[in-house]
Amino acid sequence: MPQTGLGVALKTLRERRTLSLREIGQLSSIDHAYVHRLETGEKTNPSKDLVEKLLKVLKPRERDTALVMWLADHADADPSLVEFVLQDPSISIDVFSAAAGVRHRGNARPDPAKLIARIKKAFDDDEDD
Repeated sequence: MPQTGLGVALKTLRERRTLSLREIGQLSSIDHAYVHRLETGEKTNPSKDLVEKLLKVLKPRERDTALVMWLADHADADPSLVEFVLQDPSISIDVFSAAAGVRHRGNARPDPAKLIARIKKAFDDDEDD
């Protein structure tokens, strides 16, 4: 099963806190095997309550919290885009959600850096008008 954007985000945030799957399971009262399934994409669309329990343990920044909540409702988000955005805290949730919502022709998705640059330029152009 391919990894999901939510799975990438949860795993990245868990690793930032240097928590094992068992530790996050114990701290959040969520079965660690279920957390693993979320991270790998085997499970999708967790409840809002479950996501909030994980975020309480992960303690991400405000932007990353908003990102995870957005991803919980958008299972089709590109995992490579999520990974790119998590590495660059200067990318706002508005820019991310606009980039994640772009539809592409064919199967190939554009490079996340190029896509974010295009969206930022579009936002900047809008502000100039």
